[in-house]
Amino acid sequence: MRKTHPVNALKKLGIGLAFGAATIMSMPTSALACTQMYMGKNLTADGNTYYGRTEDIGTRYLKHYGIEPSYGPGHTYSSNESGFSYTSTKTTYRYSYVRDHPAEWDGRWDAYSEAGINEKGVSCSATLSTSYNDDAKAADPTTEHAHKANPEVKNTGIGEYSYAGVILGESATAREGVELIGSLIDEQGVCSNDQIVIADNTETWLFAALSGHQWIAMKLTDDVASVNPNISNLNFQVNLDDPENCLHSEGIKTMPEEKGFAKYFEDGQFDVAQTYGVSINNTGMGSWARYIQGRDYFMAPLTEGTDYEIVKDKDKNDVTLGAMVHEMQPLFFQPSKSDWNTFELIRAFGNRGEKVPGLNANTDGVSSIGSDRNAEANLFQIRKGYDPEVATIQ
Repeated sequence: MRKTHPVNALKKLGIGLAFGAATIMSMPTSALACTQMYMGKNLTADGNTYYGRTEDIGTRYLKHYGIEPSYGPGHTYSSNESGFSYTSTKTTYRYSYVRDHPAEWDGRWDAYSEAGINEKGVSCSATLSTSYNDDAKAADPTTEHAHKANPEVKNTGIGEYSYAGVILGESATAREGVELIGSLIDEQGVCSNDQIVIADNTETWLFAALSGHQWIAMKLTDDVASVNPNISNLNFQVNLDDPENCLHSEGIKTMPEEKGFAKYFEDGQFDVAQTYGVSINNTGMGSWARYIQGRDYFMAPLTEGTDYEIVKDKDKNDVTLGAMVHEMQPLFFQPSKSDWNTFELIRAFGNRGEKVPGLNANTDGVSSIGSDRNAEANLFQIRKGYDPEVATIQ
């Protein structure tokens, strides 16, 4: 993304992206509502890169931490959410994990590795659940949607259950992890739309499954921040012809062009965001409240009345429902300071909008980043000057 600086997205408000998720908790998956954050090393006091995620799923939701051992060639990764299966051809890497408790998944101990680091220093935060628009769904449904529409079509795609385990077990670098997950989506499809952060001591990648067989991964620059609380349409620009900084599925552009729903920027550049994304109105008001809280915490605030409106339920004594923005907001932005420290970045996950009038969870009852529904919160610190195997702290 160095050739098309992500901060330029600030100049392209009004363009959407499918990098978010529904906030309705209707099934026992691990990441139906989360808040994901990134802070480039040029913006931190110690010169280290930070990224992480909170998972909002419910109070007293059991998790377990452990170390997955190395296995010889022939180890098979499988899933309890689909028929996904992948057999390794090499000796796998040992890695740490935070997983759902087996009680949530028929006694299986391999469900949703979520966050961990392997012996090569590759780390992963998975996942931020995402969504896509009706045109993309009709043209290239996820294997889950295809299966529901036609039960004879087997639901085999990879998904949240397996992402981190496969990435950490198989990848010596972050780029390897991106390429592997991309190839598995190419071959088997994906059973849900998701966003993942994959990193090593030199590169941090944002990977997104856009539709059933289309995906994109962007190498993040060092001078931007990002906060995404399951918003389905934060905008960005990227050069699809720059493989050093952007990897993607072969049909990411040609498929929607052939199906007639491709969208473009004013300068004619293909717009991944608007092509696969949903409209502002299809984004939850609680998610926009959390985005506004996050932007305020990171000192890049939005302005009530100019950028957004607070939404209240007139039939229920003006109970605050959340917020709605006037124009699409960027996936990447620049804070007004560049010396963020470790404590401040950990504290960001406890943010309840205390300094945002009308969107303070403590007084207004609105959705917030810090919540009793946070089943876990993980922050990765990638320290400069260390060997790859020990550079990252979770």
